[in-house]
Amino acid sequence: MSLLEVKDLKTYFYTDSGVAKAVDGVTFSLDKGKTLGIVGESGCGKSVTSLSIMRLVDPATGRNEGGSIVFDGQDLLTLPEKEMRKLRGNRISMIFQEPMTSLNPVFTIGDQISESLKLHKGLDKKAARDRAIELLELVGLPDKADAYPAQLSGGQKQRIAIARALATNPKVLLCDEATSALDPNTTHAILQLIQKINREMGITVVIITHQMSVVEDVCSHVAILDNGTVVEQGSVRDIFSNPHSDAAKRLVFPAGTP
Repeated sequence: MSLLEVKDLKTYFYTDSGVAKAVDGVTFSLDKGKTLGIVGESGCGKSVTSLSIMRLVDPATGRNEGGSIVFDGQDLLTLPEKEMRKLRGNRISMIFQEPMTSLNPVFTIGDQISESLKLHKGLDKKAARDRAIELLELVGLPDKADAYPAQLSGGQKQRIAIARALATNPKVLLCDEATSALDPNTTHAILQLIQKINREMGITVVIITHQMSVVEDVCSHVAILDNGTVVEQGSVRDIFSNPHSDAAKRLVFPAGTP
């Protein structure tokens, strides 16, 4: 059985000018320990898909209108909000394009990771601090425990966001455009870190991106989105060697020539 299975997911936004179908029948599945790239051009619905999986779509203007999101045997769309908050805290973690989304500027890095461990894992102060240092070592920043977010570079902030996301030992790590604001060298380093996490910790990874190079470097499988729906999915090898949909061809062969 798949660890994550999304079936016919629909997420619509309601505005004064009408209904916008941001996600309109997205379907894909992902086995434990795999890495899936969800890729498409701007406006295709890929980020809304990730926010829908986390049930973070703005309730004032957007809501799920159908389908299912089955994670580890549970349909997330049927869970009460209290249970969903608990699941977000312990079993699914997410990192964003802008790492300050998950980092508090007034607390040190070590304190932020420690507080997450105390809150979600019930660790005492010393155990939480020790585990925080271990996570900082994992992401290559063992000397930044007493630093503040403003003192870090963009790549360092993203590494810290990853360490904080890993504090709860999640089964799935969602990465929403986590490297699109970084320079090529930093992007490569972050992708290597994500590969290491997948390989050594066995965490299943979903990467939301518009960059086919990211998918090619990191992912085992890919789902191509176009106009709010999955138009093609399969192994990275198969999709890159022989894309069938127009959207996949545009992404794999941007110059128009295979």
